[in-house]
Amino acid sequence: MSATRKELILAALVALVLPVLAEVALRIGNVQINSQLYTADQQRGWALRPGGAGWVVDETRQYVRINSHGFHDLERNYEKPPNTLRIAILGNSWTEAMQVPLDKNYCSVLERKLTESSCHAGEHVEVLNFGVSGYSTAQELLLLREEVWKYHPDVIVLAFYSARDIANNVRQFNNAAEPEQSPYFVYRSGRLVLDESFRALPAVQSRQIILQKIRGRVNDHVLLLQAVNAFVRYGRARIAMAAVKERAGEAGVNTLEHSIYVAPKQPALQEAWSVTEGLLEAMRDETKSHGAEFRIVTLANRPQVIPDLAKRTAFMQALGVSDLAYADERIKNFGAREGISVTNLAPALSAYAEAHHVYLNGFNETNLGGGHWNETGHRLAAETIAASMCGSANNTVSQALAEAH
Repeated sequence: MSATRKELILAALVALVLPVLAEVALRIGNVQINSQLYTADQQRGWALRPGGAGWVVDETRQYVRINSHGFHDLERNYEKPPNTLRIAILGNSWTEAMQVPLDKNYCSVLERKLTESSCHAGEHVEVLNFGVSGYSTAQELLLLREEVWKYHPDVIVLAFYSARDIANNVRQFNNAAEPEQSPYFVYRSGRLVLDESFRALPAVQSRQIILQKIRGRVNDHVLLLQAVNAFVRYGRARIAMAAVKERAGEAGVNTLEHSIYVAPKQPALQEAWSVTEGLLEAMRDETKSHGAEFRIVTLANRPQVIPDLAKRTAFMQALGVSDLAYADERIKNFGAREGISVTNLAPALSAYAEAHHVYLNGFNETNLGGGHWNETGHRLAAETIAASMCGSANNTVSQALAEAH
């Protein structure tokens, strides 16, 4: 056997053995890596992978299972059981809520609170979670049209996260890992229409989606592949965020998430608000056409629930604003004009955080005040929404407001 042939065989053996050794090392070390729980989607750009399961470790460690229809929820039948009020909640990662156990996210807690409440005595309540990370209002509208009505909901709740949702509704500011893969609505001749150009991308073609789902199922069982995919996703996310920051700077916007606390002056932000409000109208009309009720809940942003009033005041002074309510109040006033019920969570959650000196975001000393809601944040959100839907004051929330003032 020639030396060259021996070298090729040795190289092949090394190429085969090294991945096996890496997999063994990851398993012995009990390493947990973010699983690939998403797949491309021809209608919405991306979606949760039906039946996917694995660890999510960005902010805290949670083992997550996606139901057979592709949502982070219990298994739900399309047919609604008798004597049941069905509420469908649309939202992004704050509603998807992979950072807390399934039974602790605000959708699950809300379901229990409403079932137990006197305003639904003798009636079972189901709260279905349609949250998907990174979704814009445009994607939520498409999800409503294509999937949600299969479940025959009585109430549609849009969980609106103003710190991202407004910006994500325009291509220029969307910081998703694959912003070009996202659908957008644009105004043409005064009408809001869907820009379907993303559907021509290779990644959302049927063959590629099938291959992605196969790879996803393999990834569920191979830690090394999970590690590689997690690294690639992280890189793409960083590139997308850097690109959005650059475009925002070119548009005269320093920090997108902070731009919601003042009336928009830049044309790009004015367009984002205009498209967003058009989408809210479209969602209202879509819901009305199915004989259901439409409600909006504006979620509390991180700066709004800083428990230290001095720190919150310093943050507002740095921005040159007297409060952090511009986006919430604008949506609430918009709802009043357009016949949409709007619940703002920030006042109640802020009061509770201040009165009890607790963080509603973050899970340990390294990320307190950052990231998504912890279990306390989810519980308070559910209690506030339940009180609003039942038209009554919630004891916990009322007490917090009294103590804070």
